[in-house]
Amino acid sequence: MSQQNAMLAPMGDAAQEGLDAAGEDSITGRRLHEMKDFYAYMTERLIPLIDSWREHYSAKHAGPAR
Repeated sequence: MSQQNAMLAPMGDAAQEGLDAAGEDSITGRRLHEMKDFYAYMTERLIPLIDSWREHYSAKHAGPAR
């Protein structure tokens, strides 16, 4: 799980750095704000999504009961 978060965190950090440089009241700033919000949303949703996938996969590929 930490590997997935490690992929998303730098993108959110980069968006914040861009916002700090460009300011929020520009076209670039608005796009960077959306980017930052998107990666925050993805980070929030990733854990439940991966848990759901693991349950789905386990159910689909469960071996016979012993």
